[in-house]
Amino acid sequence: MKISLLAILLLQVLTGIVISAPSENKPLTHDDYDGWNFLSRQQISPDGNWISWEVNPQSGDGWLHYLDRRTGTVDSVARGTRVSFSPGSEYMAFRIRPQAAEIRRVKAENKRGSQMPRDSIAIYMLESGIRMYIPRVRSFAIAREDSPWIAIHLHAPAGRNNSDGSRLILFNPVTVEQHEFSNVVEYTLSGNGRIAAFIRKGQTAFVNDSNDTIKVDQATVQVFDTEERSAIKLLDSPGTAKTIRVHEKGGQAAFLFSAARVPGRKPSTPSQDPGLHNLWHWQEESTAARPIITPETRGMPDGWNVSEHSFIRFAEKEDRFFFGTAEIPVPEPEDTLLTDERFTVDIWHYQDPRLQPQQLNELSRDQERTYTAVYHIEKEEMVQLADRRMPYITTTQRGSGDLEVGTSPVPYQIQSSFEQGNFRDVYLVNINTGKRRLVLEKYRGPSLASSGRSAGISPGGKYFLYYSQLDSNWHSIPVDSNPARANLTDNIEQPMYHELHDQPSSPGIYGIAGWTEGDGHVLLYDRYDIWKVDPEGNQKPVSLTNGYGRKNCIQFQYVNLEGNDIIADDELLLSAFNDINKQSGFYAVSIQEPGNPVRLVMEDANFYTPQKAGGSDLLLWRKSTFAEFPDLWTSDMQFANRKKISSANPQKAGFKWGTAQLVDWKSFTGDSLQGILYTPDDPEPGRKYPMIVYFYERSSHNLHRWHNPAPSRSTINIPYAVSNDYVIFVPDIPYQTGYPGLSAYNSIVSGTKAMLHRFDHIDPDNLGLQGQSWGGYQITWLITRTDMFRAAMAGAPVSNMTSAYGGIRWSSGISRIFQYEQTQSRIGRSLWEEPDLYMENSPVFFADRVNTPLLMMHNDDDGSVPWYQGIEYFMALRRLGKPVWMLNYNGESHNLTRRPNMMDLSKRMGQFFDHYLKGKPAPVWMVYGIPATRKGRTHGYDLVN
Repeated sequence: MKISLLAILLLQVLTGIVISAPSENKPLTHDDYDGWNFLSRQQISPDGNWISWEVNPQSGDGWLHYLDRRTGTVDSVARGTRVSFSPGSEYMAFRIRPQAAEIRRVKAENKRGSQMPRDSIAIYMLESGIRMYIPRVRSFAIAREDSPWIAIHLHAPAGRNNSDGSRLILFNPVTVEQHEFSNVVEYTLSGNGRIAAFIRKGQTAFVNDSNDTIKVDQATVQVFDTEERSAIKLLDSPGTAKTIRVHEKGGQAAFLFSAARVPGRKPSTPSQDPGLHNLWHWQEESTAARPIITPETRGMPDGWNVSEHSFIRFAEKEDRFFFGTAEIPVPEPEDTLLTDERFTVDIWHYQDPRLQPQQLNELSRDQERTYTAVYHIEKEEMVQLADRRMPYITTTQRGSGDLEVGTSPVPYQIQSSFEQGNFRDVYLVNINTGKRRLVLEKYRGPSLASSGRSAGISPGGKYFLYYSQLDSNWHSIPVDSNPARANLTDNIEQPMYHELHDQPSSPGIYGIAGWTEGDGHVLLYDRYDIWKVDPEGNQKPVSLTNGYGRKNCIQFQYVNLEGNDIIADDELLLSAFNDINKQSGFYAVSIQEPGNPVRLVMEDANFYTPQKAGGSDLLLWRKSTFAEFPDLWTSDMQFANRKKISSANPQKAGFKWGTAQLVDWKSFTGDSLQGILYTPDDPEPGRKYPMIVYFYERSSHNLHRWHNPAPSRSTINIPYAVSNDYVIFVPDIPYQTGYPGLSAYNSIVSGTKAMLHRFDHIDPDNLGLQGQSWGGYQITWLITRTDMFRAAMAGAPVSNMTSAYGGIRWSSGISRIFQYEQTQSRIGRSLWEEPDLYMENSPVFFADRVNTPLLMMHNDDDGSVPWYQGIEYFMALRRLGKPVWMLNYNGESHNLTRRPNMMDLSKRMGQFFDHYLKGKPAPVWMVYGIPATRKGRTHGYDLVN
């Protein structure tokens, strides 16, 4: 049958289809970045019927999408963000941001504060489709269970400060019932939605001795019962209230209150002392709150009180809550000196527990430091748990156990500034008496916490579990007695520590998968498998996965879909990653019947951690490859009935992209290594492509990682480079202690030569290097030992280990010494023990050997690698007449944070490599530089013919 041209045109008009000749995909440009989106904040409603996710561009306005799974309908809301579903799935609430263009316009008019556009809140009724909007929202909170109530706190009207209070709306979207309260400065909503507690700020007037009327702040603390529809005033008094909290079940509340100085009124009790913050408590059978913690409370250390910076945290049980105490501040005497009459000096003392820069860096934290105490409600007793000698308490069992873990780094602070690992003493602290029992002295192991992946007290409170770096084993201690410790893993042949650790320090551990009910067993990881271990040490450990992981080089990890401390189900979902071919996916295994895990899905892809709907067996997950964006998928628990539900970057189909492949070779020292080779699509026969080698340490596990086209913070954007006809090679690097530079050489140069031998499309005459930080260091060392690379770009490199060794990591204020001796720099000895190794691994001492043009970025506010390291190398190369450029983005740190700076770096890096590796003309900034007189007025991107 013949179709006329008129019919084809009519079909196009009716359907909107445009028929055109196929066109070649275009290469990415820097102007394309803004159109590439990120997908984030995916959520599932509790009943599993609704899914929401955000798609946001790198610059501009994004979209909130939501799917009704029953009908397959997807709808969208411009600028929607941060969805919360109600516990009963009746509605979803979210913010709506102002338009980006409107924010820019207001900023251009120099408006700030309350004049800025504000977010709105939207409430969508999921069944009826009714939509409600409230403008100028500060925050909102939804109950986590059993209740449809939502608390909405608004911004104060334009021209007023939020600190003076603003409207709080308590709203039930199901019944459209609403209650409003004015001048609210702080609020909280109980987990079950039954109690909203809030603080209101007002003013009250008093007449002083001079018959002048003065106004002081008036604090009103209230609770509103959403079931009884009644409000109770817990406190209404001159002063300031703050930090209000309620129990998850809503039956009690606590807050801090500081009384105001009232003319003619003398405090009769410590709770009325002006300036002191005391802790008040309310229980629902009471009609008002009462002060329970003051400086005179029994159990309070002398000269201490509740800190004004105190936290308040209720235990899951309703019989106690935790708070923070501190010494009562001593008022500073009035200083009458003028500014130019004062001295300012930092005194560095060799016996300071922490260096002065670290003290200054942590000054505000120290000034606001609190020490954990507990209040037992029924017994009306306070127990101080932490103090200056043992400053840290980690609550376990949701605060409801009889013991907590206390730690003290105090005796070892000087030593910890020079050695890897945070030494500390570890105690079990009795919650009822405060009595401490030392269980680990000078412990240097994994962080102690209550989560299922770290050491600490078991969820049932029966055992204290820890990993000892002295014998590389897990141990347990029953907490209700003081018997010998049980070695739990001595009979496991496989190491429980990181097998590929190549630093001169103690290796980390693979960790804990979780505990079974009643503390019956603890599940521990080796590199590949999961072990079911008796915490008493009486039963032989059993490989839950039957050694299947090690036999097949598959790393298994438990996926905790419920987020619970205790593993209640028999069948576990395991994530899986194949060390050899880099496939990933999921398996299932039984706790009661250990054996080979059952494969659910395994692909040449990178699977993200899935989410599960609380009331259904729906799984929500993402997967990616180098060429496939990690969109959202749904499936059942067996990963069957899969369905892709998002398409965040459909424009990718119009661009040249490339492929990623796993490659392997032998290093110069005989190590079997792997890496990734990124190649343009369908290389033209006979064409030679320039190759840039990018590296850090080991990266081959990222084979199936998606890289969004985006401006560079410090490293080359791989999709952009490959789309513009570069080959990118990313080799793995193992290290030998004392020889980090040579280790890099053995891996990188051997890998580069292997790629040249194996792939004809790589141009051996146009090779480049690019890396940041540790990668930048390796580049600056490599170009002192080889001339095979025509150009190199290094970000924030260490160039002189002898000067960097004694320096400060300014972002934290800590010493850099342990980094060079024991961690990433891997020298293994001190500067005085092996000065030759520090010099041998310092590129600046061999700058005269450099023949490779070098572009560096090192910023003047770099808190990780001091920028004088870049200066030293630049000055050495400049003195020797070597071609070198250094980009210093003023006020930026280790990696760029401001988008205009990222765009600039991307363009300059691209021009640098295009000139040296593709023979394109050099830009003005490379040929002539940019003089200070033209700074900010010209970019110098124009090419010089």
